[in-house]
Amino acid sequence: MPSGTAPGYRHNLTGRQDNVGRNSCCWSSGVSGSTGRFLWFDMQGLGTSGTANRAFGLQLRCLSE
Repeated sequence: MPSGTAPGYRHNLTGRQDNVGRNSCCWSSGVSGSTGRFLWFDMQGLGTSGTANRAFGLQLRCLSE
């Protein structure tokens, strides 16, 4: 992957863009109250899933079955 292709995300408290060009996360469809599930990735590949406050500005990925 060329340098700078990971878009980062918007922090939920500061509104600042974080980790631009280094890693990013995308939301899954799973939600529970104010948290949602996500999958993170970086320039090396995919990471693990986790949960975060839904106010984080993570990407949306639409996948077809």
